[in-house]
Order: sequence, then structure tokens, then C-alpha cells
Amino acid sequence: MIISRPQSGKVRTRRNIVMSFLVGLFLVAPWVVLPEGSPLIRLDIPKRMFHLFGGLFIPQEGLILWFFLLTMGLSLFFFTSVIGRVWCGWGCPQTIYTDLFDRIGRFVLDSKYGKKDASIVGKYTVYFIWIVVSFIASFHWIAYFVSPYEMLADYMSFSAFSETYFYFTLFFTAAMFIDIGFIREQFCRYACPYARFQTLLMDEHSWNVTYDFKRGEPRRDGKTKIGDCIACNMCVVVCPTGIDIRDGLQVGCVACGKCVDACTSIMAKENKKTLIGYFSLKQIETGDKIKWVRPRTVVYAILLGVVLTGASIQLLTRIPMSMIAASNKSMPPILIPDNKIRAFVALRIQNIAPVEKEFQLTAFDTRHGKEILIRSGEENNQFTLGSGEIKSISVVLETQTLSEQELNEGYLPGSIVLKNIQDPDEKLEKKLSLSLPRK
Repeated sequence: MIISRPQSGKVRTRRNIVMSFLVGLFLVAPWVVLPEGSPLIRLDIPKRMFHLFGGLFIPQEGLILWFFLLTMGLSLFFFTSVIGRVWCGWGCPQTIYTDLFDRIGRFVLDSKYGKKDASIVGKYTVYFIWIVVSFIASFHWIAYFVSPYEMLADYMSFSAFSETYFYFTLFFTAAMFIDIGFIREQFCRYACPYARFQTLLMDEHSWNVTYDFKRGEPRRDGKTKIGDCIACNMCVVVCPTGIDIRDGLQVGCVACGKCVDACTSIMAKENKKTLIGYFSLKQIETGDKIKWVRPRTVVYAILLGVVLTGASIQLLTRIPMSMIAASNKSMPPILIPDNKIRAFVALRIQNIAPVEKEFQLTAFDTRHGKEILIRSGEENNQFTLGSGEIKSISVVLETQTLSEQELNEGYLPGSIVLKNIQDPDEKLEKKLSLSLPRK
């Protein structure tokens, strides 16, 4: 386990702002409840309902999930090719919480943090605080799946021990304590999948934490000074993963920028510019400006733009209701007097809007343009559903009188329409194919 030396500087200050914002957002978001009563973010897996920024989504909307995953993947490709491993250094929870744990360790143990001669009481005090922080973080992680208000009430009344989420919280608390407290950089270097393919996404024009080897090499050797690098090794001492940035791009580099601040402070004493900074490899080799627009970034940008456009269209044209219609296999359509067909259909209707709505059912013979009588047991086939509420009903469809020729057509294409009474333009249509019994 590596305990890196703390380092102040411009990059450190900016990272503090970004990390504070991200941690604050992570802790606050699950507690936010919108005016209509729905949570800002809640992935309610048992109920199969996902609340996201005022929208209610269900697993049947797989296309939206597909667009989301594509957007995340292409964003990773695009931003890595342009600005390097910025996610690892500025937004990854592994980096953020490792930094937080180090701050706690230094606050309690001061200069003895990470040293073998640190007091036992001090060490276990640090471990205790780490466990508390891990529990708080795990509690809020679970709060994205279960109401934090309900969990807090259960903990206060000591009734949480019988709930499943309690054991998930304990598991993630233990996992975070072990990972951030002891595994640390080993995860970044050997387990993180992103570290493995980052080099495939970056090229010589990517803007990343880079060492200016043309100015720095060869390094100072004893009293012989040839390049600007004085071989102070501060860039290695402050690195949270223990790599030497002077050896070039490596899997272990998380682009946190601590080496940038360290080299900046040392070179300032020499009245020289830093040897480590946010540069591109090509910029160092030739001195040219960074080439932001290149085939790799253009392709990623186009693909990302196409996916974002498709996702926007899907969200804007999305109908906030769901209906599954299935013919009753045990009760096939029957022929009744006056050459009418009676069919039995099972419906599963869900309101996936964040507010209560009133719905109405209608049915049509799409081949002949005739209305089909529908009996649902509700007055005027109207009913009200709250946000996320599901209604499972069996309905009876009865066609108008069919001619002999129509009866011999074999099947009758029809549709069931679910519409919002308050907004008739908001409707959902499900196609049905009713088999026609022969006389």
C-alpha cells in the first residue's frame, strides 16, 4: 500500500473543488424529492421502476437503456482520446475516496501517518473513522435503490437488521474499507479495466499529464547537470500509484496531476517552467499546438452526436404509459349471433408518468375501419392510475356484424388504444390479430 506525500498547487486546488462537488452531489441527490413527490434519482429494482430527474422509466424501455449505455461508452472514448485519463484523476470514486482517507489519516496521525512507528491507538482511530466514512458512503449508495428516509427510520428504530438492504450496506462498507484503505493503487494498476484499454484510445495528440523529456533529459547525475530535471524524485514521492511519470505513459498513471504541482514547485526554485504538465506527446516532440481535430476524435464525436440525437428523439417522443396486450390462450375467439366475434384479451397497463393520470380504453378493427366494442368492467372504460401504478385486467372485445366474406378472411387485425383523457394526443396503440372461427 502506497501512502503518497501531500502536495498543494493549482491542480490540487481545482481537483478539491471538483471532488467536493462530486461527493456533495453523491450524498445529496438520493435525499432530493421533487414537488410531485417522486425522488430525483431512485432505481427501485423490486418495483421495476427507475426515477431519473423527474422521469419514470421501466425495464421494458430497453431502447432508452441501450442509448444510455452507448452514450456512456462513446463519451469515455471521445474524452479519453481528447483529454486523456481525466476520469481517473478527477471523477473516479477510487481516486476521490483514497484522497479522503489520506486526509483523515494525516489529520489523526499527522506526520506518523503511514509510518510503522505510529501509535496503535492512532491507527485504530483512523481505521474506525474509515469504517464510519465507508458506512456513510455505502448507505448513500444503497439510497439510490431504497428510500434513505425509510432506511434512516429503520436504523433509528433498530428494525433495519431484518431488511435486505442492511446486509448490502454491510457488504459495501467492508468492501470499501478494504479496497480504499489497503488495496488502493493495486486496483488501478492491476484490476481496473479502463487502465487496460486507455492506451488504445489515446494517441500522441491526446492532452494528458506528460513529462517534457526534451527539456528534462538527461537528468542530473551527481553534480553533473545536463537536462533541466534535477532528479529530485518528487514526482514519484507524491504519486498515489507509485509510478515514475518520466518513464512515459503507463497503466498505473491516473492523471491526478500531483506530479504537476510537485514539479511546478521545484522548478520554480530553479526559475524554470515545470517539466510535467498537461501536454500532448506531439506538443513536446515538435513544439506544435495540440491537434484537437483529427480522424479519431472526429469519428468518436460523430458517433456520440448520432447516439445523443437518437436518445433525444427517443426521450422527446416517449409516451409515458405502458400496455402489454395478450390474447387469452385458454379462451379463443368465438362466433356469437349476428355474425359477431367475441375475443378475450389480458391487459397489463402501467402509468409511467410522475403524476396521476386518467385513462380510457378503445378498440378498433384496423382492416375495415370499424370500432370494436370493449368491455373492461370500468365505467366508460375509464380508470385512474397513480404514478407507477399497474393495473392488470381482462377485457372482452366484440366486433360489429361481419359479412360472410369477412368471416372467411381467417383473421381480423385489430388494435387496442390507451389514451390519456386529459391529453387525447397522448395515446398508446397495441396491435392484435384475432383469429376468426369458421361457422
